[in-house]
Amino acid sequence: MTVRKRMGCSPYFTTTSTHPLLPANIVEATYLQPPPNLLLSTTDLIACRAIDLQHRQEDLDHLHSQVLSACCLAAICFETEHAATIHNYNFKAGDLILMRNTRIKVTHNKKMKPCYLGPLVVISRNHGGTYIVCELDGSVLHHPIAAFHLIPYLAREHITMPSNAFDIDTSCLRELEQTKLVDDDDTGKVTSKEENYLLLSLSDFS
Repeated sequence: MTVRKRMGCSPYFTTTSTHPLLPANIVEATYLQPPPNLLLSTTDLIACRAIDLQHRQEDLDHLHSQVLSACCLAAICFETEHAATIHNYNFKAGDLILMRNTRIKVTHNKKMKPCYLGPLVVISRNHGGTYIVCELDGSVLHHPIAAFHLIPYLAREHITMPSNAFDIDTSCLRELEQTKLVDDDDTGKVTSKEENYLLLSLSDFS
């Protein structure tokens, strides 16, 4: 399967006119062997190919630990470098929040449109980390809102929301809390201010 120097192709290609399909994972092939620093001899090349095909479990475990530690270190470095801009507000039920109006990012007259919508009231949080919010009159938004869309509304007092104030039954609310849905508000669709606000205020009557 290795290319011969005199022939310019492998004996397998000479016999079958096709290149061999090796049972190797193309993603792992980059990491199981370190990149060569210089040209290899034919013996060393065959040895490297044999090591790739062996798929030793200790090599895969070492690869997994190295990649995982690199990802964790990169996440820690990112949090350290952006500590001044990363905020984990961790909103509770009844907190007043403002929602970023992302639909105006692609418009040319966004300076004249509201950057935030609200205030809205936090109901709960689902398993995906997004928030279930409602209007001040209890109208529940039909999809959860991602955390990076929300900022706290600096209110003087905390609002107590009774459970019967929402226009959604308990089963639908529990279903939203069990999901990992994320809002699809970053579609870039251009709408007017009234259409945008009405769309976000619609409740799921189905």
